Parts: sequence; structure tokens; C-alpha cells
Amino acid sequence: MDKLRAMQYLLKVADTLSFSRAAKSFGVPASSISRRIADLEADLGVELLHRTTRTVRLTEIGLIYVEKVRTGVAQLDDAEEMVSLHSRTPSGTLRISAMPSFSQLLLPAVIAFNERYPDILLDLHFSDAVVEMGRDSIDIAIRSSLLTQERVVARKIHSHNYLLAASPEYLKRNGTPRTLEDLQDHPALLYRGPSSVLKWYGQDADGWYELPISPLMISNDGATLVAMACQHRGLVLLPEWGLERYVNRGELIPIDLNRPISVRRGTEASLYLMYLHARYQIPKVKLAVDFLFEHLTQNSTDL
Repeated sequence: MDKLRAMQYLLKVADTLSFSRAAKSFGVPASSISRRIADLEADLGVELLHRTTRTVRLTEIGLIYVEKVRTGVAQLDDAEEMVSLHSRTPSGTLRISAMPSFSQLLLPAVIAFNERYPDILLDLHFSDAVVEMGRDSIDIAIRSSLLTQERVVARKIHSHNYLLAASPEYLKRNGTPRTLEDLQDHPALLYRGPSSVLKWYGQDADGWYELPISPLMISNDGATLVAMACQHRGLVLLPEWGLERYVNRGELIPIDLNRPISVRRGTEASLYLMYLHARYQIPKVKLAVDFLFEHLTQNSTDL
């Protein structure tokens, strides 16, 4: 029995909860997946999967076994890829996960990287969802909060300061808010995060508190909210790096209030480029990490 192959099959079934989806991933019949895992169970003398005609799930011992072998299998895969690529031009698929609101800033760096390393296939996934670097096969993740996973390296690329803005035409029609209390008289364009809509918070002498605002639109796409603001529909509160180009072009005007405002209770935040320490040894990952970090920080400012 090819035990390593059986383990790889088991990990895929654990992630997809489906023999057919696992089989499709490996390009083999579902019966081969089932047979290999059954052989592994026989060799171990335990049942790793509960199987019914409709569902498949890990047993209690199966859960423990999968978590124990996942790291080892990933390290073996990384070692094989590192050795095979050592003497060749970097190639293969590089998976990058970034927040949707960061796509426009990431794109120029991605284009430049593709021009320099055309043999590396870039697989871009834009989502606010929390990623498991090993489980989700992500090589590089760009997020506004640190991943609490072991062996993840985080490199800061931007401060995550929030800017309140509106179009010149909107402010001309409706007036410019000057205090936190003024905001309740203006329509707000709100961002939906991975778990909830981001509220607006203000700070006074007693600390941070939720602001009473009137939402006009909610979206998990920052570009949509910016477009609405540029069309004079309301106020937008987004990271400074996401609004900078529109402010520079005069499409939006920053609004200075009498007290601080944020989408969190004053906790300092930054934007990070993250990767697994072990995968940094793989040429395509190291090249991408260093290249993207340089390009994404060369114009970064902490305003």
C-alpha cells in the first residue's frame, strides 16, 4: 500500500467530505479513493471515516489522525517541490488570497510580477474570509488582521487608518459634517466584513462608542461603496489606501471631524502580507513574497 498516497486521499476527503470531489481533484475513480482509505484503516486497525450512502465524515479518531498527518504531508510536498524547482526556472501555480477591497492596489504588482515570471501561474482569490494557509493551499494571504496560525510569517505593508470622505457635490448639497453628532443626518455607505457589517465608532472622553448612523447601502465590495460616494450618494469610511487615488483626483474630499472615527474601537490595525515560513524556501513563493512586498510598500505612507 502507498501509505503517503492514502494519506493524501484522506486529507482531501476530510476537506471536501466527498469521495467524488476528492477523486475529481486527483483525477482517479472514486472507488480508488475509497479503497486506498479502507486499506489505510485496515493497516491502522481503526475506522477513520463514517460512511453512509449520502454522507461521509471523520470519526473522532479520524479527526485526530488527520490533524497529525496534515503538517507532515504538507512538509513532504513542499520539500519535493523545492528540490524539483531548485535547478529550473520558477514555475507552477502560485495561490494568492487578498481582500476584495485591495484588488485594485494589488493588480499593478501582480501584472509586473507576471511580466517578469511568466512561467508562474497566478491563481488569485479575493475574499475577506479567514484562510487556513496549509488547509486552503494558499501561498500568500493579504489581510488586515494577523492569522493566529502556527508558522505564519506576517510582514506589514500598510497602516490601516480609516478615512471619512464624500464627493464635493454631495458636500455642496448637504453640507459638511463637523462633529460625530452631525453624522446621523447623513446617509452612510457601510462595508460588510467576513462576519458582520462594520459599524462606525467615535471616541470621546469616556472612550469609544457606536455611532447612530443611517445606512444607505451595505456591500462587501469597497469599489462599489466608493463608486456610490463618487456619485454623491453619501459618506464612506474606508481604509486610507483604498481612497487615496480618489482624493488625489478630487473625486472625494476627506472630512475632518472634531473627534476620531473608526470601524473598530480604536484598536490599531495594519495590512499584512502573510505566508508559511516553510514555504518561503520554495523559489516561486520566495520570489513572489519579496517582489510583492517591495512593490506594495514602495508607495506606502503612514498618514
